[in-house]
Amino acid sequence: MSSPPRDTAPPKRRNQAERSAATREALLDATLECLVEDGYANTTTARVAERAGVSRGAHLHHFQTRDALLAAAADHLTAKRGAHLREAADALPDGPDRVARGLDLLWSAYANPLYHASLDLWNQGRTDDELREHLVPIERRLDRQTAEMAQRMFPDAARRPDFEHLVELALAAIRGLVVLDTLHPDGARAAKQWEHCRAQLVRLFEDR
Repeated sequence: MSSPPRDTAPPKRRNQAERSAATREALLDATLECLVEDGYANTTTARVAERAGVSRGAHLHHFQTRDALLAAAADHLTAKRGAHLREAADALPDGPDRVARGLDLLWSAYANPLYHASLDLWNQGRTDDELREHLVPIERRLDRQTAEMAQRMFPDAARRPDFEHLVELALAAIRGLVVLDTLHPDGARAAKQWEHCRAQLVRLFEDR
């Protein structure tokens, strides 16, 4: 029995808009990789363009300045983070472990190299007026995104009048622990403390 004929049709060529979008995403992904591996000071436009495999001209077509590129990368990370958290939050099981699992999900959003890379940006924005102007609206979107995710993760606690304060407390604890491990990339110390901290937060979230 002969094999069915293969589809020899050439792959569909992308149009200009699709090629432009792909180049832009490659630049943003490369920027995040540089921030994680090389840090803010060494994340240059030339290094990003080389990592993304695009020309200097293509880079300048999308981002005129380094600060614009870095801020767009932070916004790109926020969007990817939101999509991941939304999917993971909707998959959380109902039951007695939901609060702990939800808190672990929040923890995972911060206890990772990408968050440490974003801290480099925020720290630089403290004294860089142009970068700070780019980052402030991104920070606001991140706050709104986290508030929305918290509503999805903790629907029972969300009915409480102090829910917003509970979430702020949880985030303050998570961010503080993560910063402790800035000089300890393995994250072991923060992870160990998180177990105790999470137990305390679970009691607060479940307190009737």
